[in-house]
Amino acid sequence: MRTRFCAVATTIAALSLVLVACGGPSGTASDPDAAQANYPPTAVSDCGGRQAKFTAPPKRVVALTTSVLELLFWLGVQDRIVGIGSPPKIATLPPGFDAAAQRLPKLAGSYAPGSYKPVPREQLLGAQPDFVVGGFASNFDADGATKQQELADAGVQSYLALSTSCPAATTSPRADLDLVFRDLENLGAAFGVPDRAQALIGEMRRKTGDTARALGGVPPVSVFPFEFDEGTQTPYAPGNRQAVNAVITLAGGRSVFADLDKPYQKVSWEQVATRDPQVILLIVYDKGNQAETDADFAAAENFVRTFPGLAGTTAVKQGRFARLVYEDGSNGGVRNADAVVSLARQLHPGQVR
Repeated sequence: MRTRFCAVATTIAALSLVLVACGGPSGTASDPDAAQANYPPTAVSDCGGRQAKFTAPPKRVVALTTSVLELLFWLGVQDRIVGIGSPPKIATLPPGFDAAAQRLPKLAGSYAPGSYKPVPREQLLGAQPDFVVGGFASNFDADGATKQQELADAGVQSYLALSTSCPAATTSPRADLDLVFRDLENLGAAFGVPDRAQALIGEMRRKTGDTARALGGVPPVSVFPFEFDEGTQTPYAPGNRQAVNAVITLAGGRSVFADLDKPYQKVSWEQVATRDPQVILLIVYDKGNQAETDADFAAAENFVRTFPGLAGTTAVKQGRFARLVYEDGSNGGVRNADAVVSLARQLHPGQVR
């Protein structure tokens, strides 16, 4: 886990140099008035095929969920955010983003697992946004949420991201980070910072490309991605439509549930054992505190080591366990490339350093 934070901090430092070079100082590049000078009429299509059209960069943006909030920070347009849905837990965003994110107006109160609260229409429109960005269909469609058509009727553009939870964009197994790239390109175009988007994409491609070259022709390792915080009685298996399937594939692995054409499905421990993973990938939510996150990983590992139903699997017999936090590998975003590198090092320590 400590290496994860070091890797992310290094990524931010390196990218800041690239972004300044291609887009000017951050204060200038994120200024919508400056960006407007060379801004062409722009239209971007989202998860549902809805087009958001702009003749100038958005100036007042609401991000409804943490995954898209982070994308906006990576693009350097956080000074245009006038509200967020539920705030991210402290210290779960990359270093350098968290303090500013915590200061943003919270429109739906604090988030508690299992009790998603949409932003009420009055709260959302009261923030006077000109652009609303969501990461999950529920951000717009849950009971009490403001639908995209309602926003359009109020003259507000909206965008439902492709990279975390978009069934329409995942009609085949996810084996690459192209949906993240498409979100970056779309949002970069909308905000008038396409060079920033391309710099991010280029750095992500470099990392995954270096990893692919290091792996060469090494056979993939079979992996069971185990989301510990979702419960242990009946495990949820990420299928091939989930972002982590792409991370596992690019890291030189193959999910034992890669034949599952869904984002998630409940499975039995007997099914996991029958598929005999060589490695169990422990996935926990970032607790925002290093010690608490490490303790959660330790608890997850202790469970799989001692659970009788997994005792005969190759992973348990050989003691092969890998670790990723959910925010790195399962949320679609820039950190997916770091997750690929981290997981490849754990799956193939002899090839990837």
